[in-house]
Amino acid sequence: MKGESYLGYRRDRKAKTNEKFKVKQDVFKPARSMKPPCTSAFCKKSKLRSCDNINEEQRKYLFDNFWKNMNWEQRRSFITSHVNKVSKKVTKNPESSKRTDSRTYVLTIDNVRHQVCKKMFLATLGIKDWFIRYWLTKTDCAMPPDVSSSTSNRRNPEKIEDHKHVEKFLGDLPKMPSHYCRAKTSREYLEPIFSNMTQLYHAYKDNCELEGRECLGRKLFDKLFLKLNLSLFHPKKDQCDVCCSHKTGNITDEEYAQHVLKKDRARKEKDTDKGIAQSGACHVFTQDVESVKLAPYLQASAIYYKTKLCVHNFTLYNIATKEVMCYWFDESNSTLEASVFASCLVDHLEKVLSLKLLPVVLYSDGCCAQNRNVTLSNALLRLAIEKNIVITQKYLEKGHTHMECDSVHSAIECKLKGKEIYLPQQYMAISKTARSDPMPYQACYLDYTFFTDFSKELIYKSIRPGKKVGDPVVTDLRMLEYRPNGTIWYKVSFDDELHPLPHRPTAINSIKQINSLQKLYAARIPITKRKYQDLQDLKSVLPSSCHSFYDDLPHSNH
Repeated sequence: MKGESYLGYRRDRKAKTNEKFKVKQDVFKPARSMKPPCTSAFCKKSKLRSCDNINEEQRKYLFDNFWKNMNWEQRRSFITSHVNKVSKKVTKNPESSKRTDSRTYVLTIDNVRHQVCKKMFLATLGIKDWFIRYWLTKTDCAMPPDVSSSTSNRRNPEKIEDHKHVEKFLGDLPKMPSHYCRAKTSREYLEPIFSNMTQLYHAYKDNCELEGRECLGRKLFDKLFLKLNLSLFHPKKDQCDVCCSHKTGNITDEEYAQHVLKKDRARKEKDTDKGIAQSGACHVFTQDVESVKLAPYLQASAIYYKTKLCVHNFTLYNIATKEVMCYWFDESNSTLEASVFASCLVDHLEKVLSLKLLPVVLYSDGCCAQNRNVTLSNALLRLAIEKNIVITQKYLEKGHTHMECDSVHSAIECKLKGKEIYLPQQYMAISKTARSDPMPYQACYLDYTFFTDFSKELIYKSIRPGKKVGDPVVTDLRMLEYRPNGTIWYKVSFDDELHPLPHRPTAINSIKQINSLQKLYAARIPITKRKYQDLQDLKSVLPSSCHSFYDDLPHSNH
């Protein structure tokens, strides 16, 4: 009854034919289990199905609720209310066709019904097709007939207009480029001006009042929001897919044990380096980029429909001294390419090494565009050669990358609560006041002249630790060591021995110094015409002293 394992009954067929069958309870029946989710490419592309939008935790909740909290009557009612009968759209051969209708399947998440495919529905509840067929055929009201024929199928023109108004309202809201979102890049994310769906719905109601029209209900509004493949932007650390999969029984205990071993080994390595740094034998830093910020950022409703300037913060945290450096820049001065982060990192390390020349260890997540790429590796190798020291990069296990620099971002977020931002430079000023003990954070605001192009004249053309098919790839790297003799050594496990990269580097006597490399940008980066116009419109809610900054922004004419 509860989906648990049990001993079933059977007839003892060894009994004599002239005797009654003996009934024995010795047949093992395994417990119900949730099956793997739908991975269909068709469902991912479909605008109707939401298989890809339901995560493992939500599926696990539905499964447990179905088997642990419901009786048979409630399960029957659940099935019949979540499987709908619709008329066939196409009949190729009416004479031989036995199928009279089609079925659609839905799962309810947070009071919102999501249409899914049959496989996703059955796998989530841990049932088979006969389970549904039996209950639907035994229940007259299981699948109400589709009344979408003749005059009853005529949609209310006013409702169609209301739907179009919602779609226009959501379409006019500014979206985040997909590279600011760390997962599910097929979706579009609204700029972080709404913290939840309730705030967004209230903004929609206010818009309807201004236009003097009736607003749709919250349930229908949420449904249209999901139909447009939109999501609110909630920046957060990557969740561990392996841990979530293990909770739902989708990976074996052996695979999970290996994952935990890697996580614990990376943490142990970091703790060891922290102790060495505190003894004064080396510098150890953690590094990461804070979630994107917007300028201007106001409480005024006028900002809802306007695109704004994106502002970024690359943070370095010295584990031994607790010193922090925040490099702030906006999209008119830099993009998010590898040379940008390499420029910030090299600049800070040069300042630190000028005061105390010691080996350097850098800890980060494994983001390839930011921390694990050939451009950054060549920049660090040049610095190791110039300073005649060893620089080491180490990568934490995916999903378990919480570091000291995350506390910096948290402190800045707390300081920003309730504050209005008129100019990007205000983020830099606020970050300096986010901590007082043991010392304030250091921060600077960068312009386009700061950045160096480290992607040209590479010493190593690749940092892949293999050459043949089946050899380790860049994402397998756990450690890179840059030596002053111009070579790079690597590990794919912290317990391995160091090995040189299997690629021929440029001769050390022909390597250019960092200060002789070209600048990354010759001028500021133009923003789009729409963004420039939106920022001009927002000047009406900004102090006049800020207008010149937005007037001077470079922009394209298309």
